Amino acid sequence: MNTLQMQALQTWYGASKEGVLVTDRAGAICLMNTRLQGLLKLDSVPKTVDDLLSRIQASIPDMPALIKDMPDTPSEGKWGSLRIQGQAARRLNWHQQPLQDQGQVQGWLTIFWDIADQENSLELGKQSFLSMISHDLRTPLSTILGFAELLYHNRGNLSDDEQKEFVEHIIKNASQLSQYTQIALDIMFLEANESNFDVEPVPLYRFVRHWLSDAIHRFPARRLVFHNGVSEGSLTQIAPSALHKIMNILVEFALAESSPEDSVDIRLHFDDALAHILMLHKAPKLTAADAAVLFRLMQARDLSEAGRPDLHRMQLYVASLLAERQQGYLLLSGQGDDVYQIDLALPLVAEK
Repeated sequence: MNTLQMQALQTWYGASKEGVLVTDRAGAICLMNTRLQGLLKLDSVPKTVDDLLSRIQASIPDMPALIKDMPDTPSEGKWGSLRIQGQAARRLNWHQQPLQDQGQVQGWLTIFWDIADQENSLELGKQSFLSMISHDLRTPLSTILGFAELLYHNRGNLSDDEQKEFVEHIIKNASQLSQYTQIALDIMFLEANESNFDVEPVPLYRFVRHWLSDAIHRFPARRLVFHNGVSEGSLTQIAPSALHKIMNILVEFALAESSPEDSVDIRLHFDDALAHILMLHKAPKLTAADAAVLFRLMQARDLSEAGRPDLHRMQLYVASLLAERQQGYLLLSGQGDDVYQIDLALPLVAEK
């Protein structure tokens, strides 16, 4: 790297609105720019990851999952969102990428974005989202009205096949209309109400088994594979209705991103403080640029048919908010060969 390139990098590093953090495999902090110091409200740069975590434990309790115990094997990166406690509507999106030398991971680069900065203001982002939704509702609604009028005005003159085709169009677009409406209602509720949910201790194994018994009536059962190796007695602090919705959203996302013949592997894992629901699936069309905006309320786009977002991707923002309100988090990581893992982490019941 020549001198000019190095100067350019140093200038960007100092002036960027992005928070930058570089850590090595030994847990030392090699780099942290002033922007990240400001976001985390640090008066100085910590020397180690442990020092950093001790300083921000109260404000960002989910940070340990992001920068501690990172794998030594190369991956395609991780994406997620963090909620800053005590600051209304303050959230950080992040992207983490391994730093490699001759195929070996030497450290990690993590970049943080303040969502309010990205959208100029959170309120503007909400207004843009509602404007987008109101536009996107018109297409399925117009289709439903059009085919319903055709059925009404041509009753008695249509063949059975024609009637079936029209009804199929109505059902398909009514389902899409219902999804858009539910997403809009969920986001408006969650953005208006910043308080955490009331949680209760629940055996996670039994909850997931119960959810699966319902899911087979909604999703193709052959594509959902549950692998369990945990004790049935492990208790997790959750809001059951919210977790049920998250599971539906995550499975819809995994199934939509993968091919019809691919399975979605669901596993449970427990560490010292968290329970993890892991979903492994293929996503051949999901790029790093796509993954970077999955946890945002709004992104710049046009209002043409080609510019309309995928509903199953839009819902990950809802899922991340639902997880945060239960003191949990959602994380997406690339595993290589178009394989991705969704990690839904939730707090364990503290042992007495």
